[in-house]
Amino acid sequence: MGNDDAGQTGQQPEIDLYARISYAITGDLIKTDDQIEMGREDVEARGGRVGRVFRDDSLSAWKPNVVRKDWELMMHRLESGASAGVWVLDLTRFSRKVREGERLVEAAQSGARVWSAAGEYNLQTADGRRHFREAMVAAAGESDKISERVKRGKVRRARKGKTPGGQRGYAMPGYEPKPDGWEPGDPRTPIPAHVVEAEREIVRECYRRLLAGDSGGSVARDLNARGSRGLQGKAWTLTTLLQMLRRPAVAGLLAHNGEIVGKVAGVEPIVSEEEWARLNALVDSRRRGRPPGRVHPFSGLIFCECGQKMFGRPRKSTAGPYEDGSPRREYRCRPTFTGAGCGGRNHIDARVLETAIRTAVKEALADPDLAERIAARAARVKGERDRIEEELADLEQMGRNLAGKTARWGEERVDAAMEPILLREQVLKAELATLEKPETRAGAAEDVARDYDTAEATGDFDTMRSMFLTAFPHMVLTMPIGWNDHRTERFLWDGKPKTAAKAG
Repeated sequence: MGNDDAGQTGQQPEIDLYARISYAITGDLIKTDDQIEMGREDVEARGGRVGRVFRDDSLSAWKPNVVRKDWELMMHRLESGASAGVWVLDLTRFSRKVREGERLVEAAQSGARVWSAAGEYNLQTADGRRHFREAMVAAAGESDKISERVKRGKVRRARKGKTPGGQRGYAMPGYEPKPDGWEPGDPRTPIPAHVVEAEREIVRECYRRLLAGDSGGSVARDLNARGSRGLQGKAWTLTTLLQMLRRPAVAGLLAHNGEIVGKVAGVEPIVSEEEWARLNALVDSRRRGRPPGRVHPFSGLIFCECGQKMFGRPRKSTAGPYEDGSPRREYRCRPTFTGAGCGGRNHIDARVLETAIRTAVKEALADPDLAERIAARAARVKGERDRIEEELADLEQMGRNLAGKTARWGEERVDAAMEPILLREQVLKAELATLEKPETRAGAAEDVARDYDTAEATGDFDTMRSMFLTAFPHMVLTMPIGWNDHRTERFLWDGKPKTAAKAG
C-alpha cells in the first residue's frame, strides 16, 4: 500500500486507531477514550504515527443487524491504501465476524498492518494468516456464547415480568434519551407521568376506532393532522401505527421470539388481552392488495413531479369504459400519511401513458447511442456478480478448512465457527439472486419492436418493465395544468422532454 511503501523508505507508517467499548477480564469497563490513549502510546512506541481515529461507542461487533459506520470508514481507508494499517486493543475489539476478518486479510495482501496491544499479526505469511483466522474463529465462538447468555437472560427476565431494557416503548414508562456525554452510572431523567398517560390515551383511542371499523390509514392521518408523533418525532404511517398497537406490552404481556412468556411487572395494561387479540386477528385477516404490475405494467416505476411514485388504479370517468369495453384506468400519485408531496392530485390516463411508453421505448432501444450505456451497465453487473461469486468460493474453502478440524475441535465448536460463514453465504446468495442479468441488446429497430410487442401481447410485464427501465431509469410526470390534462408533453424522460414520444 502507498503508506506502507513510504514506511519502507524511512517514513513512519500511518496507523489508524479503532476503539470500541470493551471490558477487561476482571469485568472492568475499558472506555474508548482510554483505548485511544493506549493506542497512541503503542503506535508511537513502535515507530509509527497515528493516522485517523475511529470509534464505535457501545456498538456490538457480533449483532448481524448493527452497522458500525466508523469500522466501515476505517476499512475503506485500509482497502484503498490511504492508511498503512490499524491498531486495536485486541482482536475482539476489531470484529467477531469471520467474514469481516477476511476483509482484513485481503487488505493485508497489499501490505496493511494489524497491530494490537499484544503484538502484530503478519498477514502476509501463511502462518500469520492461519493464526489470525484461528483467533477470529475463537472470537466468533465467544460471540455465540455471549449471544446465548443474553438470550437466556432475556427469557428469565421476561418470565419474571421484567422488560428487556433499551429504548422505552410508546405509552410505556421510561427515561428521556441519554444526553451527549452520558456514561454508564450517570443519572437518567424519567419521562413525566402526564406524557405517558397522554400516549396511553392515544393507544386506547386507536383501539376503539379500529375495532369499531375505522381504517388504519384514516386513523394515522388523523393523528398526524392533530400533531401526534411517535417516540422519534416522526409522523405516523399505517405500518408504524400498527406495529405500535400490536406490541404485546400494550396488553401488559411480555413476548420472546413471538411467544408470550410472562406479564409486565408493575405496569397497568393499556388495553385488555381480549382487545389485543381481537386487533391482531383483525389486522392478520385483512385482505392484502393486488401485487403491483399485474394490471398496470408500469405501476411504481413512474415518478410524480412531487417526488412520490405513481401507481395504477381504476379511473372514474363520465366518458365510460374504453372503446374496446375495458374499464378506464389511470396512474396517480399516491398520497402519503405525512402529507408530503402533491396529495395525490397528479394523474394521467393509463392508455395514454402506456402508448407513449411503447413508442418511446422502441425508439430508445433501437438507438445505437444506447448500446454503449447498456454495455457499461452490463459490465458493472458482471463485476458485482464476479465479486460475490469469488467471496462465496472463499467462504466455501473456509468451511472445508473448518470441517477438517472436527476431530481436534469437536462438532460443537466447529458448528459455532461455521455459523457466521453460513449466514454470510445466505446473504450473498440472496444478493446474487437480485442482481439483474447482464443485458443484451437487439441490433435492429424491428427486433426491439418485436420483443416489446410480444411481451405486451402475452402479458409479460416483467420484460416490459425491464425494457422501460433500461431506456428510461427515471421518468417523471409533471403536474396537469387543467382538468382532464392527459398530454404526453407532461412526460420528462430521464429529466428531459421528448416531444417525439406521443401517443399514436
